[in-house]
Amino acid sequence: MAGQEKPMANPQGTPAGSKDAGEELLHRLRDLEDLNPDLSEGEIAHLEALCRQCGPENFPVLARQVRHLVELYLAMPTLEVGRSILGEYSRWLEAGAARLLAAREIAPRQALPPAASGGCSRELVLYTPFQYTALERCRIMSQTEVPETLSRAADAFRRRVEVVDTVFGIGFRLLWLLDPQQFQAWATDYLTENEGKLAPEVIRDILWVMRQTSALSPSMTEWLLRWCGDMALLEDWPRVVTQADRLADRLYLLTWAKTIHTPRNVQLAHLKLMAETGRMNEERLLGWLENSLQEFGTAVARFLSFDREVSSPQDAQWLHCTLLAELQGMEATYQPILVLSDLLLRLPDGAMKLAMAFLGIAGQSLREWEAAIRRFSEKLIRRAFLLDLKEGRTPVETIRKFTFGDETAFAQICNELDLIRQQFDSIAQREKAIQRLGVYYASFRRAPMLGQEVGRRYRRLAKMLHEDFLLNHLTPEELDRFQARGFLQELYSMAARAKRFLDHRRALDMTVEEMVASQMEFVEECRTRRLAMLRHTLG
Repeated sequence: MAGQEKPMANPQGTPAGSKDAGEELLHRLRDLEDLNPDLSEGEIAHLEALCRQCGPENFPVLARQVRHLVELYLAMPTLEVGRSILGEYSRWLEAGAARLLAAREIAPRQALPPAASGGCSRELVLYTPFQYTALERCRIMSQTEVPETLSRAADAFRRRVEVVDTVFGIGFRLLWLLDPQQFQAWATDYLTENEGKLAPEVIRDILWVMRQTSALSPSMTEWLLRWCGDMALLEDWPRVVTQADRLADRLYLLTWAKTIHTPRNVQLAHLKLMAETGRMNEERLLGWLENSLQEFGTAVARFLSFDREVSSPQDAQWLHCTLLAELQGMEATYQPILVLSDLLLRLPDGAMKLAMAFLGIAGQSLREWEAAIRRFSEKLIRRAFLLDLKEGRTPVETIRKFTFGDETAFAQICNELDLIRQQFDSIAQREKAIQRLGVYYASFRRAPMLGQEVGRRYRRLAKMLHEDFLLNHLTPEELDRFQARGFLQELYSMAARAKRFLDHRRALDMTVEEMVASQMEFVEECRTRRLAMLRHTLG
């Protein structure tokens, strides 16, 4: 339009407004050198507004200032003290490991190269990956008498990553708004240059600003997968690995949704919709995972029910079609479940839920099995009452035996008896007592009977996944396709790991260290297979 003023330009052609905004933003970043990240929402909004006015040409200058903020933060006396605390804590554990090694309670390990775990500082990671097995780590932690004050100080320092913000986190956010591509390149250069000296706060904040991205450069993707697969980093700095897992899950789902054109079931259609609409927060994905895990467990139980003799050609055709459809449905759901399993494995009972689902003890199958245990318990108690009646005894001792020392429950159930004769006045009263006692006895018998059920289902699953069984019901071409994709081997391997973990979990002759180590080994196995799937999809 005539009379409209054009923005002034500097000799290099940069708009004057962009230059002024860049200078003000640089000045604001210099104000953060006091290392106080507590800015108001208005101040943060003003910084972001300045960032939008800047051009990408201001990135190198602002990146140098953000790098300076990182260096100032890492030189803080608080971090120096924290590193010395972790160093002292690590020396106590090393001394404990040396004593166990001398007592031959742990095996000697070959010397490992001094490469840092996940690129994190060697001073901040207690165990190099695979330096000790899970059981050995549990023994070292439980049998090393670290001073309580030192242990609390180490826990407090590691807790900082969970709750303390940093000023360079604000700088990372501004650089990302300025130019995401340049920020990824700058972050990759910084990570590579400081490999083995990285602070967990730096990794955490880099991942935080990229949490909503839909694409990463190959080099940054490699760093991301490296953090996802680092068990030592997960044990010492779980917040870092959690942030990496969230970003990896998001990138996987975005890629997976593009390859799935016709979902095989409602659960996969729901997951595809969440990925396409961007509603992939942790709560939604965890809800999807728990529902899908129940469906997967029910599908495994249905698959196990196909182990039967064929009586006619029509029956053989039906069994072929049903078996093929069930395998295809489990295969389609298995990969998303395993990739998102990190959400479940952080929960106290998450590993057990996942293990039981691989053996078909989840969802409707689990409810049916528990109902069968209840019916069995009630049948046994009813027989005990009838035997009391036959032999002229009162039901009091039977009630006491099946309440297992719970005096409150004993008194409440005895209220169903006639106070003088100490007998039931009616069958209805007896059935009411049987139902209440059945809960106690079913709880008492659940663990050993679950062990028997786990073993039975594992043996049947191993038989049905064998090539000889499948060739009786599938064509060679269909079996070759399943074997080429590796699903049958994956399911059998995870079922074997799940059985081992569940066996150890309920074994009464195992130590606490062995029970905890079995869960750690199962989690490591799940995360290793999950990492392989992420590399295949994102790589």
